[in-house]
Amino acid sequence: MSHKLTMKAAVLVDLNQPLQIFELPVNSPKSGQVLVKLMATGICHTQLLEISGKNTIGPMNPNLLGHEGSGIVEEVGEGVTKVQKGDHVILSWIKGSGANVLPEKYDWDGQKINAGYVTTFNEYCLASENRVTKIPKEMPFPEAALIGCAVPTGAGAVINNAKVKEGHSVLVVGVGGIGINMAHAASLMKANPIIAVDINDEKLEFSKKFGVTHTINSLGKDLKQVDEEIRQIVGKDGLDYAFETTGRKEVMEFIYNAVKKTTGTALFCGVPKPLGLKIEIDPFPLYFGRRVVGTGGGESNPDVDFSKFCQMYLEGKLKLSEMITHTFSLEEINKGVELMKKGECCRVVIDFNKK
Repeated sequence: MSHKLTMKAAVLVDLNQPLQIFELPVNSPKSGQVLVKLMATGICHTQLLEISGKNTIGPMNPNLLGHEGSGIVEEVGEGVTKVQKGDHVILSWIKGSGANVLPEKYDWDGQKINAGYVTTFNEYCLASENRVTKIPKEMPFPEAALIGCAVPTGAGAVINNAKVKEGHSVLVVGVGGIGINMAHAASLMKANPIIAVDINDEKLEFSKKFGVTHTINSLGKDLKQVDEEIRQIVGKDGLDYAFETTGRKEVMEFIYNAVKKTTGTALFCGVPKPLGLKIEIDPFPLYFGRRVVGTGGGESNPDVDFSKFCQMYLEGKLKLSEMITHTFSLEEINKGVELMKKGECCRVVIDFNKK
């Protein structure tokens, strides 16, 4: 690199406080690292947990955040063969092939800024090779960013974990960015019915654009009442598949009891809150065949699945553009965070070319 790079980055300095924009120096990539110029990043619910301190094991701040993004390779470190300068890529927390290098640390006025194996709330990222995946250059960056987390986690849970087939009944509890991808994938697999449960009427109505056939607003309702409404739709035996995106004890227990006793599958996809959360289920139905499946990244392989999702978008099958409800500049990132906290969006994208 002929000159020293600097970048703007949204940094978590203190828990439960707005992110602060810092100007940080950018080092050249070490062996196994890839330097990527960010074009777009999504904001995930995981970042809300990090900001609140609900899913951190120990003190990490000040810290860089973000784990789904897209951009252009600026430079590669020694030994990197997966991508080269000029490639368009997706950045993801989900591991692919390639070197796994310890996270970078950045310097701000003599203070160390921590980072993960990949971070995307910054204009440049020094990422491990295994967190970078090449994509077609015709793929738009905002939509590509969603394939870093929301799409593989949501759609992957349906396609890879559950292997939903035509005619299966599907429930999705929580139709934010992950839940919308679950419903959309279930629709592409020709599942029917597809039931969405949420506490926001606007989000429930929005979910119908992605194949949801029935909606239930659970606000103020006893979960027993919600269960009765579901069985009025699918029959007394219950559901084939139920997915939850909330990480809440009562919701995980609810979907476990909502699926069929002998063939039903409950899939836990939300980050449990708080860490160490315990749930209570009756194990007897497991004896008859009921299943519980946990999934973080939808059992997705970036080297295989990311290109498939890109192709599905380019062929007009995957409605990624419609999922992006709000776009902000990096300087406006806290507006996006607040929208996420209020649940007033599907997917928020930071466009690094937006001023």
